Amino acid sequence: MKRGITLASMVLAGVSLLAPADLVAQSRDETVIYGLQSDVQTWDPPNSVLRENIILGYNVFDHLAARDLRTGKVGPSLAISWKNLDDTTWEVKLRQGVKFHDGSPFTAKDVKASFDRVLNPDNKLTARGNHAKIKSVEIVDDHTVRFKTDGPYPLFVERLTALVMQSEKVMKEKGHEWMQENPIGTGPYKLVRWNKKQEHVLVRNEDYWGPKPAYKYARIRIIPEQATQIAELISGGVDIIKAVPPDQMDVINKSGQARTTISPILRTAMIQLDQAGRAGANPFQDRRVRLAANLAVDIDSIIKHVLNGLGDRVATTVNPMAFGFDPGLKPFKQDLAQAKKLLADAGYPNGLDVAFLRGQAWAEPGVVQTSDAIVSDLAKAGIRTKARMVGEVGPFTNLVRDGKADPMFEWTWGYYSIFDADAIFFDVMTCNQPYSVYCNKAFDDLVIQGRSTLDAKRRTEIYAKAQKLIHDDAAYLYKWSLRGVWGVSNRVEYEAPRDEVDRMWIVTPRKK
Repeated sequence: MKRGITLASMVLAGVSLLAPADLVAQSRDETVIYGLQSDVQTWDPPNSVLRENIILGYNVFDHLAARDLRTGKVGPSLAISWKNLDDTTWEVKLRQGVKFHDGSPFTAKDVKASFDRVLNPDNKLTARGNHAKIKSVEIVDDHTVRFKTDGPYPLFVERLTALVMQSEKVMKEKGHEWMQENPIGTGPYKLVRWNKKQEHVLVRNEDYWGPKPAYKYARIRIIPEQATQIAELISGGVDIIKAVPPDQMDVINKSGQARTTISPILRTAMIQLDQAGRAGANPFQDRRVRLAANLAVDIDSIIKHVLNGLGDRVATTVNPMAFGFDPGLKPFKQDLAQAKKLLADAGYPNGLDVAFLRGQAWAEPGVVQTSDAIVSDLAKAGIRTKARMVGEVGPFTNLVRDGKADPMFEWTWGYYSIFDADAIFFDVMTCNQPYSVYCNKAFDDLVIQGRSTLDAKRRTEIYAKAQKLIHDDAAYLYKWSLRGVWGVSNRVEYEAPRDEVDRMWIVTPRKK
């Protein structure tokens, strides 16, 4: 991230990124262009946790259910209805007349194949944990399936919004490796070209079962530098960018060519502290050190003065929009004297030195500046950090997944369409999950209880206990729930999504 950017320098930077000849030949009026900082590693959404994969996947694939982001309610998509037959059996009716991009019909066989593939432990797909409560999927007829769950499963309908439907025919005839680069979905756009680390070009699916996209083409450009993204937005090279740094909002809003739009999003920011010792023995395995870190930092001041208010303080990892959020649990307040005492009690009277994995500018607006402020506050208490910078999304998340991150590292987690505390508890805080560096059996038991009862009141009580536990244990360094900042060209209409999934098919030309 660069500071002190001038409008003139950004526009000059933007002209150097030229469109490929084949797109120049197409009308700009029929193309919406979206800028991303990092490319995906695969076009197989169940095989990745990256936000970029989920965003692109929504534009090419469909899910069984979809959330209305204005009402918050989950409604039909490829499934038109669902019902409980008993506490552990769900029957789902499927939409008829839907075709995959290769022309083959969408049927119950594809639903079963999609879930069987992700649930098979031999496939080692990242999304498996999200659906592990499902024991089996049975085909009733071409357009009816029954799901058997391992006990009551309150998240069943929510999770219908989270797994893309893929083709049984493609799985059998093409296989896993082919699917990594060749998405065949039922969605509003089809992939026609992927130039890695450069761009993706999508074309409108003219046979789409739902509303057709206003733009025939959607082009996703990979632009690592945020300064260049902003320059391209102002000069007309892109129509939408995300994660605009707070200190650059005025540059966009005063350009006359674009504007910013802000929305609370279902994403929580934190600094993970390696309590589980996944990357080896470290000071944060002592609760006193984790607590000292939380007490060292003036998060409220950072939100106000560095984020310009674009964050909402949280006491744990749970987002205020998620089911189960406990508003009565109060966040830590800065107390440097107590932080120093805790460090001394833990055997660090002169403080300590610790490595800090950084580089998530692609994931969180203003993270460079906010992490600088956090580092400064930690040093006041005696926690001295040494940064290791890894700027690309894939390598960064791979280090975390493989247990090779530093004892502390920047992290955010988006719930996407799952407005439930389980969506962050299970994936980022339970023992032995790929992206968790926390392990507490008592907490795991609460998470299992919460995803095993249909009683909403009981689940709320369980989640309150879970939040109190991880707060008192200072599991991570808790920061804030995010407000997303998008840059939007004045040539298009676009409403910022609360689930953070950008849908190119809802972009329309702006009325003049």
